[in-house]
Amino acid sequence: MELPKNITQIGETNQYCKIYVEDYVFSYIKQLNQFAQDKNIGVALYGTRKEEAGVSYLFLFGACKLNFLQRESRHLSQAVLQEAEKQRRKHFPAYDFLGYRMLNGEMIEGFHVYEQGTCRYIEGYARFYEKNDSMLAFMLEERQEEAKPEEFNQDKYEEVKRRQEERRRTAAERSTHTSVFREKPQTPHRETAGKDNNVAKVKLAAAAAFLVLCVAGLATITNGERLEDLQVAAKRLMDEFTQKQLPDALQVSNGTAQVGTIVAEDKLTDAILKENAAASNTKEPGAAAKPTAVPTANPTSAPTPVPTAAPTPAPTSAPTAKPTPAPTPVPTAAPTPAPVSYTIKKGDTLIGICIKRYGSDKRVAEICALNNIENPDDIKVDDKILLP
Repeated sequence: MELPKNITQIGETNQYCKIYVEDYVFSYIKQLNQFAQDKNIGVALYGTRKEEAGVSYLFLFGACKLNFLQRESRHLSQAVLQEAEKQRRKHFPAYDFLGYRMLNGEMIEGFHVYEQGTCRYIEGYARFYEKNDSMLAFMLEERQEEAKPEEFNQDKYEEVKRRQEERRRTAAERSTHTSVFREKPQTPHRETAGKDNNVAKVKLAAAAAFLVLCVAGLATITNGERLEDLQVAAKRLMDEFTQKQLPDALQVSNGTAQVGTIVAEDKLTDAILKENAAASNTKEPGAAAKPTAVPTANPTSAPTPVPTAAPTPAPTSAPTAKPTPAPTPVPTAAPTPAPVSYTIKKGDTLIGICIKRYGSDKRVAEICALNNIENPDDIKVDDKILLP
């Protein structure tokens, strides 16, 4: 094997592997090394390999930049190997891929030799001069590509200009629409008025439902007595309420709708009290003696003003049969003087419980005294109280 004669040795030679770098390859690597100070640049090496007397001789006749090689590695990735093979076929088809070099702006003292899938670093090499047409053609081609001026596509330029004009026209139309909307502020007020009307209708329906439930509850407590009269009174109250109080309250802002609701509840309470009084006046004269008959059966409950709860047990003829004190009175539904346990439900109040049970709110103080309640409004759900 004949070795190059005109050589320049750089670094110490390796006794098992000797590297010879052609002058064009060395110049190309040196040129790239000037731009590798801020960013590492990988370079693939191409040439021929020969063996003699157990020593490997590598002759480098080509070099090409690798974009996928970012750092030194003993095992190159598949992407790096594919890129190196692609560049070899394009520029150096007569040579083999022999290794690589990572450039970092410092002096080049050795190369990484690729052999049997593994890369090992070999320090020291010799620079020689020989005809190298493939590397010269590669360097000229790369230089022409770098010096080639950038070309602009006129069609793309016109497309970009057209899009800019469309964006400007769209922005101008939007600004025009915005000014028109600011000049016509009536639409939001109409929408607000429509929402207020819807709220008024919902509140009116809720008040009507509340009245119907109250009438039904009162009819249940009185066991259906004078149901027709109560229905007529409720209808009259409903008509008066919807015609006068509720529209005025709903049309006025600042929370006056709540005032109308309170007035309706007060009218309902007055109607219930009037109906109870009328019911008690329509009873037979024997009903007046009923309070004296109750103490004889149970002397311990003397102060029991229960005239309004008497209609619950039986028809109107029952009070006349009671004056005779029988040892075991048959009508078990008569109000007993013993307190009755009641469980507080959601939405209950002492006034409401008293009206439902006795027809008026006059016994609220008695219920508070019986249950040691200081504040009538301080009751909780699921609490049990005693009703006289």
